[in-house]
Amino acid sequence: MTRSIALSVALLAAACTPAEPPAPAANPAAERYEARGQEPGWHLLIHDGRIDYSGNYGEKRISVARPDPRPSLNGRRYVTPRLTVDVTYVRCNDSMSGFGFEHQVMVIADGETYQGCGGARKKEWDL
Repeated sequence: MTRSIALSVALLAAACTPAEPPAPAANPAAERYEARGQEPGWHLLIHDGRIDYSGNYGEKRISVARPDPRPSLNGRRYVTPRLTVDVTYVRCNDSMSGFGFEHQVMVIADGETYQGCGGARKKEWDL
């Protein structure tokens, strides 16, 4: 009996585990990733070996060289002195539009923290 319970728990845990997300591009110059958030509006673009952040509706801009991502809990993290980007591989819905995206994203820009969504648009997740 105990053995069947342990097996059931293991099977349930395996069924709830998300599929392995794609790793960032091996060549940083080939990677392209976008994220955005609301109140205040911000936008992040990882591309061409850089991370470009525009915050507070464009009033704050930070552009840094893209470091190698570190693994984080169910995601990846990019850390620089001015900018930290946490990408978590879970469903996200934009707080204003309700649009669905494949990742939750947290940005810490000069010590201020912002939440939003990133990765591929998932229309079937729209609210």
